[in-house]
Amino acid sequence: MTEPSDSITETAEQRNLRYLAPNMITLTGLLFGITSIAAAHHHNFELAGWMIIYAVLFDRLDGMVARRLRATSDLGMQLDSLADFLNFGLAPPFLLYCYLCSRPDLPFDSGWERPYLLGACALWSLAAAFRLARFNIQSEDTAPTGVFFGVPTTLAGGTVTIWFLAFLKYSQVGDTFGGAKVLGDWLTPRGLWLWTPLVLALGGLLMASTVRIPKVGKSESRGWTAFVLVMAGSGYLFGFLRLWPELMAIQPTVWLIVFLVMGQFSARLKSLTPPPLFPKRPSGT
Repeated sequence: MTEPSDSITETAEQRNLRYLAPNMITLTGLLFGITSIAAAHHHNFELAGWMIIYAVLFDRLDGMVARRLRATSDLGMQLDSLADFLNFGLAPPFLLYCYLCSRPDLPFDSGWERPYLLGACALWSLAAAFRLARFNIQSEDTAPTGVFFGVPTTLAGGTVTIWFLAFLKYSQVGDTFGGAKVLGDWLTPRGLWLWTPLVLALGGLLMASTVRIPKVGKSESRGWTAFVLVMAGSGYLFGFLRLWPELMAIQPTVWLIVFLVMGQFSARLKSLTPPPLFPKRPSGT
C-alpha cells in the first residue's frame, strides 16, 4: 500500500495570493507617500513626516514577507523601486520645500534662496532616481554581495525625515506632538533650518555615489543579533506610535555614520568595485 505524499501541490490561486502579499504591502507603503505629499501641500507637516516614516517601516516589511513566502519577483522589484522613488525621492524634499517656504521668518519664499532650495530638492530627487535605476540593473552575477554602493534611498529619506520631525517638535513652544519633550525647553534655532538645502544636496550626492555601505545581515554573534533586533523593534514601536522622534533620529544617524566610515576603511569593502553602468563593447568591435 502506497503511503500518501506529504507534499501539497500549490494551486494557481494560492500561488497568486503568495506573490500578491508582499506587493500589497509595497502598494500600501506607496499610499503613505502619496498621503505625505498631500499633507505637506496642505501644511500638515507633522502628518506628512510621519507618513514617510510609516513608508520606511513598510519598506522593511515587504522584503521580509517576500523572502519568508519565497515570493520575490521582477514585478515586486519594479513596484518596490517605484514606491521608493515616490516615498523617499519625492516626498522628503517636497515636505522640506513646503515647510521652509511656509515660514515667513526664513528667506526661502523669495530671493535667490528659493532657487537654491529648489536646486537642492531637485538634486535629491534626481540622485534617488539614478540610484534606484542603478540598483535595478545590477544582477546577482555582477553585483558583489553584502554591500550597497551609495546610501540606500530608504535610509537617506528616513534619516532626513525623522530629523525634520525632531526639529519641528522643538520649533513649537509648549505641548506638541511626539510625546514628552526629552530635551526639555530646548528650541530649534532658526539658523539650523538655513542648512537644509546643503543637507539635501549632500544626501543626494551620497545616494548617487559609490561609497560602500555594508548590508546588515545575519551574524554569528548573539549580542549583535540581539542589538539589531532591539533597535529594529524600538524603531517600529516608536514609529507606529509616533513617539519621540528625537530619540528615533539617533539610530539611523549612528548607523549611517558607522557604516560610512566602515565602508571606506575596510580593506575588503574597498576592494569591491561597482558593476558597470553601461554594457561593455562587444569584443572585436
